[in-house]
Amino acid sequence: MKLLTIFLMTSLVFVANAKEQKSHREHGAHAHGAGSLGMAFEGTTGRIDFKMPGESVIGFEYVAKSAKDKSKRDAALLILEKSIAEMIVFESSLNCRFTKEKIEIIAESAKHSSVAASFKIDCAKSPVGTEIVFNFQKQFPKIKDLDVEVVADTVQKSVEVKKNNTKLLLK
Repeated sequence: MKLLTIFLMTSLVFVANAKEQKSHREHGAHAHGAGSLGMAFEGTTGRIDFKMPGESVIGFEYVAKSAKDKSKRDAALLILEKSIAEMIVFESSLNCRFTKEKIEIIAESAKHSSVAASFKIDCAKSPVGTEIVFNFQKQFPKIKDLDVEVVADTVQKSVEVKKNNTKLLLK
């Protein structure tokens, strides 16, 4: 199972990177409001990898030094952790549960940083044949373009999330 998960995630990253280079070439390597989300399932177990410029999640990209900035950063990261099930909504019959693996800020340069997060998902049933609804802008209105790639067993789908209530059918 671990080998298949590693293979799926590697494939997913490759596809997401190829798509990002093709569809966001005009933005360069770092575009505010534009990020990626990869999701891979093997049966009922999945993993999510999310990456977005810090400005789109926290509101700034520099290293937080003041108490106010640290508080703002910590609050935004807590929202990401606690609200992930509201931002990625599986059908209730799947009974999916999210577990944070990590959330971190990655400094890409002196002026640019990204928020990277990974979550484990455990569901009672496979999500294949169901619908996923994405609602990132409810919590983070600065997210304008989230490229989502999902691999669930033999199904591979993608969607560009530009607004709340964006749906992806896994068939």
